[in-house]
Amino acid sequence: MSIKIIHTADNHIGISYNTVSQAKAELVKERLDALKRIVDEGNKELANYLVIAGDLFDVTKLNKSKTNEVIKILKEFKEKVIIIPGNHDFYMDEVDSLWHYFKTNVDAEKILILDQYEVLIDTVGDQEVRFYPAACRTLHSDEHMIGWVAAEEKPKNAIHIGIAHGNVVGLGRDEDGKYFNMKEAELKDAGVDFWLLGHIHVAYPTQDIVNENPGYFMSGTHMPDSWKSTNSGNAWVIEIDALKTVKARRFQPSKFNYKVIDADLRSMVDIDSLKNQLAHCDKANTAVRLNLTGILVDQEIKALEDFFKSCSERTTGFIHFEGNKFIKRKIDIAAINEEFANGSLPHILLTELLNEDPDGLSTQKAFEAIKKNK
Repeated sequence: MSIKIIHTADNHIGISYNTVSQAKAELVKERLDALKRIVDEGNKELANYLVIAGDLFDVTKLNKSKTNEVIKILKEFKEKVIIIPGNHDFYMDEVDSLWHYFKTNVDAEKILILDQYEVLIDTVGDQEVRFYPAACRTLHSDEHMIGWVAAEEKPKNAIHIGIAHGNVVGLGRDEDGKYFNMKEAELKDAGVDFWLLGHIHVAYPTQDIVNENPGYFMSGTHMPDSWKSTNSGNAWVIEIDALKTVKARRFQPSKFNYKVIDADLRSMVDIDSLKNQLAHCDKANTAVRLNLTGILVDQEIKALEDFFKSCSERTTGFIHFEGNKFIKRKIDIAAINEEFANGSLPHILLTELLNEDPDGLSTQKAFEAIKKNK
């Protein structure tokens, strides 16, 4: 028979949203809601396991209220939940620690915290499944935690699944070598059928549908957590049968997105193009950052300011909006007419200069100089 697994990691429950302060409360809630959608997807798929490969929480400090919310969500999963501590929520064997509190408030037969380096042997029907956890016990380490797995006995008829948290060399960046770096060869030599990994906040493999065993899966974070994020977060539905055939589907649990646009504006056409890029965004679930440069006439600057105002409107605009604009004023005949009397010397000089200066840059400098000494 086949078994089905929901794989997630890097949920970072409790993360602060200081860079999107306008939407902090909504995003804190969405992070929990997205976790609940993972549970719902697992129940819909009739999954046998929900595996969380580290960093379920953002910090090791115990927040009982937040922890209770997470426990309530995970209890809704109909089968077994398997969790390893990651580097952000690393395991500490202390009475008042996060994981001690967590363990005392869940059914240990249904929600399992694998903080020891030992095999978990389980069965689904008549299929034996063995899990090899590699939990983190520190925030940083120049050594990975998977070294013990290779020496473990691995019966042929069992399905063997490793669970670890850390960087994969070549997949993520770790110039200082302090994030439990694992080489692909080390993952392969461990002798498991595949690994379920956490730590890197983008998914691997990158395709949505997987039809052959990649050797390891990186779930990515279940919800975007920075302006560098390019999707709505990820999680995997993975299926493996008795013949060790593996297939998987990636899904996006969160509704939230970050949108960053860099644009150089030179005309109303450019402003309309900018508007079109945002026209189909779900405003209630999109944080927008615009980094704009360019040169525009007064009428166009006014149109841009009106657009900014509509984007930042709390009830009808984006959940979070930042408009960083470095726009120079382009002098046209309307600006000259508004500032200087028709027929005056400045008006005549600037009008003649404008006719010979299609970009308006020289006219702008002259305009500002005359206006300053007016």
